[in-house]
Amino acid sequence: MVMVEQLTDHAMQDEEQFADLTPEARLDWLRLIRSDNVGPIIFQQLLARYGSAGAALDALPELARRGGRRRIRLCTVAAAEAELEAAAAIGALPLASCEAAYPRRLAALPDPPPLIYVLGHVACLQNPTVGIVGARNASASAIRYTRQLANDLGREGLLVASGLARGIDTAAHGGALEKGTIAVVAGGVDVVYPAENQTLYEAIVDQGAVISEMPPGTRPQARHFPRRNRLISGLSMGVVVVEAAERSGSLITARFALEQGREVFAVPGSPMDPRCRGSNRLIRQGATLIQSADEVVETIGPMLQQPSLWDGAQDLRQSLYLADDIGAAGNAIDNESQIDRRRLTDLLGSTPVGIDDLIRLSELTPAHVITILLELELAGRIDRHAGNRVSIS
Repeated sequence: MVMVEQLTDHAMQDEEQFADLTPEARLDWLRLIRSDNVGPIIFQQLLARYGSAGAALDALPELARRGGRRRIRLCTVAAAEAELEAAAAIGALPLASCEAAYPRRLAALPDPPPLIYVLGHVACLQNPTVGIVGARNASASAIRYTRQLANDLGREGLLVASGLARGIDTAAHGGALEKGTIAVVAGGVDVVYPAENQTLYEAIVDQGAVISEMPPGTRPQARHFPRRNRLISGLSMGVVVVEAAERSGSLITARFALEQGREVFAVPGSPMDPRCRGSNRLIRQGATLIQSADEVVETIGPMLQQPSLWDGAQDLRQSLYLADDIGAAGNAIDNESQIDRRRLTDLLGSTPVGIDDLIRLSELTPAHVITILLELELAGRIDRHAGNRVSIS
């Protein structure tokens, strides 16, 4: 059996033992990530370059101006304070990616959400976790199988993470509930979707945890679900896909898992059932076929013997998207010529291109390229894509 930390007897840990950020610094972190065009990658680049979220906030208007945008909306102190007060009112704990209680596997990603909210047992976020995802309109046999798989994984000492949706997600949470489960939601941690899972949601808060990177009170929208899926895979050592149709959200989760270096497992299904075409295709493409929890444990067991991915104080400078010298080069880059900027922007188009290719073709230093792209993204002029690629918006 996999040995894991025992869950606490209380639904919420004492916030003070995790308070690595001061209240002022936490407010700045929240303001920075809620400001226009600041995503996880840009957040880390800004923090690495300016040393603090407060200094980065001061620099944002000028960076956006150089990128071609006259004004950028900064999250106000009042708005950030109101969000933190709303979280406190429902008992949700905000965790920054530099803090000890932040999930270790999530913190080890090159682009972790800078801040998440947790409702429930904070300590369980450090336990070895397996994600289970699949069809909302799942078959009765798949639901029965998923409940048993989740229960067996729990008995092996593994927590189960899923998205609280109908079908496979609901079955996964229900089967794992006895040993603890993590629900990753697309809206705020206080918003139950679908509403029919209210009782299950309350049980998860009592025996596991609900997490989200969205502000409390946020109603889930279609564009939120891919972000939710990225958290499910990021928390997990591996993701099990059960009954996934072609173009389903479960396949998005599997893709994120591959990009994050997680194991992808798939349960085989009938070739006559369209709900199984996506999961069967995953197997054909190299996902590990599994039929029992023992096969999952056999694959991820060796990972549990490896040194921790996280030493307790995550180094936000260690990002695949940062040049090693970006901080030192910051002052020099502030005065880069318009010729350099034009040389880089001329290489961009609607087709995504890798940042390494931009560095090579532009003949600019990595620090120059990263900074120019940062300014363009803050100005809303470029989009990021999987595989460290960018394109013109």
